[in-house]
Amino acid sequence: MTDYKPDAAWGALMDELDAWSAAGRVATFWWRDAVSRHTSSFERLLSLRDQLDVPLALAVIPTVAGTRLQLRLSDEDQVSVLQHGYSHKDFSDSNGPKIELDDSRPSEYVVAELAMGVQAIKKFTNSLPILVPPWNRISPHLIPFLPEVGISGLSTIGARIRETPIRGLRQNNIHLDLSKHQGSQGGAADDFLGAEVILADAVMHLSARRRGTADPGEATGLMTHHADMDGGMFRFVVDFVSRTRSHPAAVWRPATEVFLIS
Repeated sequence: MTDYKPDAAWGALMDELDAWSAAGRVATFWWRDAVSRHTSSFERLLSLRDQLDVPLALAVIPTVAGTRLQLRLSDEDQVSVLQHGYSHKDFSDSNGPKIELDDSRPSEYVVAELAMGVQAIKKFTNSLPILVPPWNRISPHLIPFLPEVGISGLSTIGARIRETPIRGLRQNNIHLDLSKHQGSQGGAADDFLGAEVILADAVMHLSARRRGTADPGEATGLMTHHADMDGGMFRFVVDFVSRTRSHPAAVWRPATEVFLIS
């Protein structure tokens, strides 16, 4: 069971939020997870969202977006559904990092799959036209095609370079990953990075936003992996969201606001 007592790290986070408050500014946060099927751990995630009372964005794989999942999420008005690639299939070579939206296949083929995925995700009543590439990776040459198939948002990992990489596409990434496998979107319960590391990442991104060395308008994103989380990791999420939410200089935003979707 994961355990932690990072008092100094929590203090540093509160100090940073105090600096936002002193500057008369509010730090924005958002929360992203991914789901492939309806499981008991997924129900635990939804219960956690209810407990914390903050919005949640769920990346859903179009090829497994079944009716049961659609029905389960139909009355979750604080949960947004994003498009998680198309099939979550790895097309990398044996030595490269995992990637589905790659450059080894013709662009027309990959874009056609994404277009089919757009239609599949629209079946969810709370869907948004936002792409979350599997493993947080997408070949740059594919990005200009996204608005053409109806995708107006993109979310990967790390501080964004530009708010709008191309016309018609707004980007907001995640910056805090619970897993040691940064950007892999998968792992095991014993792969918890540790509270000190995650809190240090939070302070680093928030400080960079406040000082202007990172885009100040990019909401700081938390990525969880509910299927691979143990009790200690769930407790960390409770602590992180609860402590930030209670600070006057912090607010958790839904994906609709993060990506400016009306």
